[in-house]
Amino acid sequence: MNTVQRIAKNTGILFSAQIIACILGFFYSIYMARYLGPVGFGVLSFAIALILIFGVFGDLGLSTLLTRELSKDKSLEEKYIGNFIPIKIILSILTYSLLVLFINLFGYSSQTLNVVYIIGLSMVANGFSQLFYGLFQSYEKMEYQSITLLINNTLIFLGVIYGISHGFNVSWFAFVYFIAGLAVLIFSLIIFIWRYNSFKLEIHFSYWKKSLILALPLSILLIFSVLTSRVDTVLLELLKGSTAVGWYSASYRMLDFLMYIPTLYTGAIFPVLSNFHVSSSESLKVMYEKSFKYLFIFSLPISAAITILAQHIILILYQNSYYQSILSLQILIWSIPFLFLMSMFGTMFVSINKAYAMVKITFISMIFNIILNLIFIPSYSYIGAAIITVFTGILGSVISFYYLSRFIYKIQLRSVIIKPILATMIMSLFLLLVHINFLLLIIIATILYLGLLMVFKTFEKDDYDIFERLVPNSMRIYLIKIYNFYILIF
Repeated sequence: MNTVQRIAKNTGILFSAQIIACILGFFYSIYMARYLGPVGFGVLSFAIALILIFGVFGDLGLSTLLTRELSKDKSLEEKYIGNFIPIKIILSILTYSLLVLFINLFGYSSQTLNVVYIIGLSMVANGFSQLFYGLFQSYEKMEYQSITLLINNTLIFLGVIYGISHGFNVSWFAFVYFIAGLAVLIFSLIIFIWRYNSFKLEIHFSYWKKSLILALPLSILLIFSVLTSRVDTVLLELLKGSTAVGWYSASYRMLDFLMYIPTLYTGAIFPVLSNFHVSSSESLKVMYEKSFKYLFIFSLPISAAITILAQHIILILYQNSYYQSILSLQILIWSIPFLFLMSMFGTMFVSINKAYAMVKITFISMIFNIILNLIFIPSYSYIGAAIITVFTGILGSVISFYYLSRFIYKIQLRSVIIKPILATMIMSLFLLLVHINFLLLIIIATILYLGLLMVFKTFEKDDYDIFERLVPNSMRIYLIKIYNFYILIF
């Protein structure tokens, strides 16, 4: 199996499972938001944001380090696993203790405290699961991670439906997250024992120290990244209350769902990039440019379409109680192209052992984000937070592109972005002028955009070579017919 086919397999397996998991996640989030209302949904969203921030301290980059190092040398597997599990136990205890201490420093209601305590337990379970994900990813066994995604979202979906039907309060929904996280951990442990049936825990303090030092740039990077993306929710809760968090989170959930796409893609290519860094600098350049191109092509029309259709989307999904989320969605969605690219940039930095550069970039982005949120949230609430999110994404992308142009290769932006921009503008005009059934409108707009990309000859010969290796013959025939149809029309 060649590199392209391997990436296609990994991405395809993950993407197929993620489609199902995303659909389930999409619906349980909508049901929770409608049932709990902006206040209850705001409390739950605040708790989730808080444990995402604290959860980084329970891993400290060890899972990513495991993937990176085992991708290069599988003989280190037993030593890493045997030592990392005891480290994770200690980190989990310390992190949960810090979470409890932090939340009690502020005058939150007993309900909010209970929700944070329960969600915090899911943080501990998820922290151990991440270690197993790192192992699976290093062996490019993405199917295991796919199953865990399905287990997690299926259990949460069923728990949400059960809770709504029985009229439970927000604490129940926090408990559902814990049960799902525990089930995922048990499944991952079973797979681990079945696949790696002989292992033993090791306590080598010198090796612990060495590993933590190696993971330090990765852990700092994760801390800065999570703070940059989630501190606005925490600050909104502190400065404006749960209702503002609920309105903001309703629109932000759209970003969370969409970010599965680059996460899946970069997760699949990470081991390959790490290998290319050692074996082929030319292949690394090609992979970098193609990844930039495909992620930009995919993300730009999403931002434009959702901006135009935001009112329909919010009112259909969340109903009138979330009407205030429309404007924040229209603003937030323009962070998507930059977040897509930042996901890929971060993977590139780590794979070429330049994590320190990404640490600098995320630190700058984090400081920029926190300072401006503290300035704008008091006056502009969640709308200010949305604006700052977009500008933070732009800042991080520009600096990352500059560094990678020095370290790897300078992409000629004009040749990559002009044609997708033109196709997006035409598609947007269509969305503004045509008024038909909502679902039909989206389908036609998607076909129009893809057709315009082909007409503008956005893809080169090597793109089609990749396409031929990824797409089954039967599907390829239909797509070629569509392409010929567009050529005939234009």
